[in-house]
Amino acid sequence: MEQLFEVASQFPTVIYSTLLGIVVVYWIVGMLGLIDLDFSGEPGLEVDVDGDVDISLGGVTGLFLTFGLTGVPFTLVISIIILICWLISFYLQFYLLTWLPDGWLYYLLGTLSDFIVFLISLPITAVVIRPLKGMFNSLETSTSNHLVGKEATIATSKVSGSFGQARLFNNGAEILVDVRCDPEHTLKMGDNVLVIEYLHESHAYIVAPYTS
Repeated sequence: MEQLFEVASQFPTVIYSTLLGIVVVYWIVGMLGLIDLDFSGEPGLEVDVDGDVDISLGGVTGLFLTFGLTGVPFTLVISIIILICWLISFYLQFYLLTWLPDGWLYYLLGTLSDFIVFLISLPITAVVIRPLKGMFNSLETSTSNHLVGKEATIATSKVSGSFGQARLFNNGAEILVDVRCDPEHTLKMGDNVLVIEYLHESHAYIVAPYTS
């Protein structure tokens, strides 16, 4: 175990070790309901601040399409890529880079290896997620308009016009869906709500306070 941490903390593996740590924390916090996990399956990202700033990761979208990294939530794809990168980088560090003398050549090859490892991880990730695509397609089908009118329970600390998740039962199974609410409503974890509308663009539902 000591050797594991020693290799994981050395350059260049430490870069992917740090990213893997962030991914683990993200999923733990998401499962606790403190943040809104992204299950939209969209590989693009846009940020709009007061209509002045618009950042689009179109290059990432094109890269994902090229390697077939679609049909599965973006956050899950990124998590798998980082995990695969860490595994490859770890064994590369353990069996090869650790024998190189410290100096500029070591850091040059280490930086180059990180880039190569990332490229190698993309086709491997495409193979890994291939069996998952049908599952998420089925999930998208199950979380559509026919859930409108159902009761749900808020699963996150709050719900706003851009954030929130809720749990509801569909055909006997409990599922987690993204929800939004109007500004005049104040919703918190454990509140009962009614699903009143499905937003196709954001794959989320509009909910309102509800008392059985």
